[in-house]
Amino acid sequence: MRLDLFKNYYKKRGFDDKQTEAGIRALTRAEAMMIRQGSSLDQATIPQIRTLMDRWIEDQTNDSDSILALARYFYLTDRSDVYVYFTKLTGGIGVIDTIKTRFDTVMSPYQAKDFLIVQEPPLGSDPFVQPSFTAAFLAQLEAFTSEEQARAILCGNNHQLSAEQFQSEKSFYEASPSLDQYLKELHARKVKELQEHCDQNKVWFEQRITQDVVDFVALNQQLLSAIHQDGILYLTKIPYDPAAYLKETDPLKRQYLACHCPFVREAILKGKPKISKNWCYCSAGFEKFMFEVILDRPLTVEVIQSVLNGDPLCKFAIHMNP
Repeated sequence: MRLDLFKNYYKKRGFDDKQTEAGIRALTRAEAMMIRQGSSLDQATIPQIRTLMDRWIEDQTNDSDSILALARYFYLTDRSDVYVYFTKLTGGIGVIDTIKTRFDTVMSPYQAKDFLIVQEPPLGSDPFVQPSFTAAFLAQLEAFTSEEQARAILCGNNHQLSAEQFQSEKSFYEASPSLDQYLKELHARKVKELQEHCDQNKVWFEQRITQDVVDFVALNQQLLSAIHQDGILYLTKIPYDPAAYLKETDPLKRQYLACHCPFVREAILKGKPKISKNWCYCSAGFEKFMFEVILDRPLTVEVIQSVLNGDPLCKFAIHMNP
């Protein structure tokens, strides 16, 4: 194991000694299990990681800090295949709890007391088990609410993004002569960022970036930015696996490769369970949050296309006027 690399990363990112030691313990536990399988952490395959996660779930040692420490280690050691798998396991951390909390802001406390008793799968569970939970969760939400209320509950900042991380964008916006110019410059900055990741062969979030991906994004300002028309921002979600998406010709597989959501994407290929596109209001809330920060006001959002509805990509309309 390359523990020095891990320690240096934690120090650079401002983790304290206690957090670093906990991360090292998680890596050491994982390494010991890999050795029992005749492997090592640096050589671990995704099936071996799946076995590890199942054991941690069984032992109730599947805490988020330990799983995130493993994800970070594979990112640092350039195991992008395993790191991307971990993004499927960790991408939904805290989302359901936040949605439950938002229920109280829309519905009365009396209604909330019996709300959402569906048990979420343990953290680190195989992605294939998530859609059944999501379908039951959403069905219960929709049974308790109107469609408008359900969408309002789902479209919050469910990933608990920090407003501080968008302060630089707010500064860019305030320095720009117009919203349209800001959006054009935002898109140019994102394309440049993708080009750098492509040239350096680095994973960008959970995505592998090829020149085809850079060119694809460069041709459409709605990707990683937006276009502004009559008080509405229109934006399109970049595919989860854009390199594979651009090569794929089968419409169903393209929908699967487009979907980012760990709660539903495995259901797309299987065709079941059927999950309403209302679930995509969670993703819509994620997309609108940055614009709420830079414009300094709450916004409403609409899902206008969804891969859950058979569309090739997810598209949103953010309404800036009351």
